[in-house]
Amino acid sequence: MKKIKALSFQTQIFLSSVLLIVLPSILLSVWASNKTSSRISQEYHSASSAMLSQMDLTLDTLLSDAGKITTMPLLNNDIYKAMITDYTDQYLVYAQDSTRFRDVFKLTNRLNSALITCVFENRHGYFFEYNVNSYQQQQTIEENIRNWAPAARESSNHTYFAPLQERSNGKTLLPMIKIVYDGYNYSEIGVCYCEIDFRPIADIFDSSQLTDHTFLIYNTENELIYSSSPSFAQDESSSALLADISAFSSSLEEMNDTSDAQLQLSDGQSDYAVSGCVNATTKWRLIQLVNNDAISLAYRENLAAHFSAFLLCALLGLLLSAILSRTLTRPVSRLCASIDSLNPEDGGLIDEKACGSNQELLRLVRSFNSLCRRLMRSLQQNYETELGKQQLKIQMLQFQINHHFLYNTLNSIKSLANLHNVPEIETIALCMSDLIRYNLEKFPVAPLKEELCQVKRYMTIQNLRFPGKFTLDIQIPPEYLEIETPVFVLQPLIENCIEHGFSSMETGCYISITCQMDDRVLHLFVADNGQGIPPEKLAHLNEECRCDEKIPAESSSGHHSIGLKNVSQRLRSYFGSSCGLYLESSPGEGTIIDVTLPSPVHITSVNTEDSPPALP
Repeated sequence: MKKIKALSFQTQIFLSSVLLIVLPSILLSVWASNKTSSRISQEYHSASSAMLSQMDLTLDTLLSDAGKITTMPLLNNDIYKAMITDYTDQYLVYAQDSTRFRDVFKLTNRLNSALITCVFENRHGYFFEYNVNSYQQQQTIEENIRNWAPAARESSNHTYFAPLQERSNGKTLLPMIKIVYDGYNYSEIGVCYCEIDFRPIADIFDSSQLTDHTFLIYNTENELIYSSSPSFAQDESSSALLADISAFSSSLEEMNDTSDAQLQLSDGQSDYAVSGCVNATTKWRLIQLVNNDAISLAYRENLAAHFSAFLLCALLGLLLSAILSRTLTRPVSRLCASIDSLNPEDGGLIDEKACGSNQELLRLVRSFNSLCRRLMRSLQQNYETELGKQQLKIQMLQFQINHHFLYNTLNSIKSLANLHNVPEIETIALCMSDLIRYNLEKFPVAPLKEELCQVKRYMTIQNLRFPGKFTLDIQIPPEYLEIETPVFVLQPLIENCIEHGFSSMETGCYISITCQMDDRVLHLFVADNGQGIPPEKLAHLNEECRCDEKIPAESSSGHHSIGLKNVSQRLRSYFGSSCGLYLESSPGEGTIIDVTLPSPVHITSVNTEDSPPALP
């Protein structure tokens, strides 16, 4: 898969076309060919089985109709009397009864046209015939009766079906002999011999539209007595196949019903489908032999047609893939050339016309241009931030001399206050000295606990100035005290509360510092109960806190880098635009300043010894 992904876009499109068009076409063609061949084979064999069943039914019908002739002695008293009469010295009566027989046979033959010849022999050996045209034929029939009558008497239904007879006129006849019994005492009164036209059976076979099939009949002794293709039965090359068919016919004797049996045979050159059944009336085996070469030929022709269609679809698919890949890759090539020729001095943007009218490439160009604009803004902001840091460092270096002078001066004041026993001045000088030292040593960031220490030092100075006026409440869990923050983040906010929030209050000034973790963001809340901020000014202050513009060297209040905007900008510069300040206030009720910081990746527990030290 990795090697395929490493190929060119055009090659991938070509391979995808092969996989999505060529291979599915092959599989679909093979599946359709097999399905069609299976359907043709099923329909072919179904038609063959239907024809075999029709032949079996027709044979039963013919024999059943012929068998009704034998019931004439039971239905006609004159015929019955003739079957039991001894005509010795009664030649005139015998002639009259023979004529009566012929008239009855003639009427019966109109209802059963398949009956060709009918001869009755009564118990005394006298014959009554119908449609016997010659003396030789009469002699042949009498001989057949003598030869086959014993077999008819031994059969279960007293009927014997002789082998098929071929006549000189081209007709195929089925001889049938049935022993006639008296309906009252069940004694034998004669023999009935019939010749049935076998042509209706052959007509069914000839009228079928099946090709390369042969109809065979085996008698109860498993002898082949009929073949719709005489040449097949006489061909020496078919001897092995006929032996297998004969074995199949012999196995049909075990069948107790008339259901079809199926078998597949081969003579080394062709495959054959053999089906057979046992006729219920004659107990003959009716065999249908179908050459599967016709089915194989239909399968090959069907496969060739599907392959031609597949080949056409494959060629069209490959041509389409080549055109499509060329159409898609040409704009990509032009787009790559445009990217390679970009000049950063011109803004680094791509002309949207380079991608043509393709909507996807147009979206890609627009996304690329948007990315370039964001990168330029980010680079510019980083440049301004780094420049501001450098300027701040330079300013701090410039102020260090003044800070050292103030630090030394405050130490001198502290010593004098201690010498003259003035503890208030000594405490103020100590707090101011620590604030200046913190400013010099902890730039640019410091732990939150040290920021809180500076807030306490600042509040110590304010409480010495205004005794009992201010109350500071700090509620910060120990695990957040090691979070690093820019220096002097909280002290300007406390100073802002005292100068603006409590300017009109003499007592009861309350300031609290709390925190809350919310969705991986740490919120430090600096709240007071001062006079609040008017809505218009509050909105202006929040807007300034969200703005990243550089703070002017001298603000309107006259302070250098002191105030809400200063703190907000330093937080955003150090932690990103997601951090900063947000103010909420209600006039007459107080103000809450929300200082947002990123949550610490690793929070270490802090012991009680690490809490801010008590101030003097």
